[in-house]
Amino acid sequence: MANDKRFTFKYLGVYMEAINFTPKELRKTMWTAAVILLLLVLTWRLPEMISAIK
Repeated sequence: MANDKRFTFKYLGVYMEAINFTPKELRKTMWTAAVILLLLVLTWRLPEMISAIK
């Protein structure tokens, strides 16, 4: 029971580090997510688009 605080503070530090984004990093992450989503949608819709062109 005595070590609970140590682990709690350790995980709190990891969490604080994970959310410590600068606006530049946040914009980069959001653009990366948007590009990945766009590629997934294009890959999923590609057969429909090809058949519509033919």
